[in-house]
Amino acid sequence: MENYQNFLHRINSFETMEMNLGTEKFVGNPSLVKKVNTNNEFRPFYGDTVVFHLHETVKRKLAEWLDVFYTEASECFCERLGSDTFHMTLHDLSNSEQLSDISDEREQNKDRVLEKLKELPNFGTIKMRSSYIFNMVNTSLVLGLYPVDEAEYEKLMGLYSVFDDIKQLNYPLTPHITLAYYNVNGFSAEAVKKLEKLVYKLNSSETEVGLEVELHRALLCYQWFNSMNEYVDIG
Repeated sequence: MENYQNFLHRINSFETMEMNLGTEKFVGNPSLVKKVNTNNEFRPFYGDTVVFHLHETVKRKLAEWLDVFYTEASECFCERLGSDTFHMTLHDLSNSEQLSDISDEREQNKDRVLEKLKELPNFGTIKMRSSYIFNMVNTSLVLGLYPVDEAEYEKLMGLYSVFDDIKQLNYPLTPHITLAYYNVNGFSAEAVKKLEKLVYKLNSSETEVGLEVELHRALLCYQWFNSMNEYVDIG
């Protein structure tokens, strides 16, 4: 597991104030077609995950930012995520375009995850702070989060390790909140510049992006999803 300083060094290498998508037409990650169809509607996409729900005040602020993005640069995105889906993922588990591919695994995960959730001690809260809005692997626009100090980081990673016992992942945790998925058909160089300016405007304003996010034990939840816009609490 990374120590806190290595974690900060890693996320600070790509969570930056300015977003650089290039000077030509933006073409998203090929994997985006698994989640979004050519009409920019969410496809069926199945799986399970352990997440933290967010306080309503945080979700309202995120919805305000999306109002700006979808008013001024709607051509950059697929259909809008419902604000009720906003969350911070603690640990991914399964996912597939075909329910049959993961239905057995998801059922097995359910029993194990719910048992671990019952056994978790009351850790109180984990205090997080937002970094910047940034481009997540050419798939989505997200808001980065990080624990405010080493003690909070240790609490977060202690929780992460509990669910890593169920399914180990081949990539490190990058705490974030997904705001919007990109237009699956890509968007023009002109739209790229527009989006970059909007992101920079928000990122450069401390009053806008300097969010404090508290992750409470009561907000930790196991979910099944049927698309990137449909999550169901389990247990």
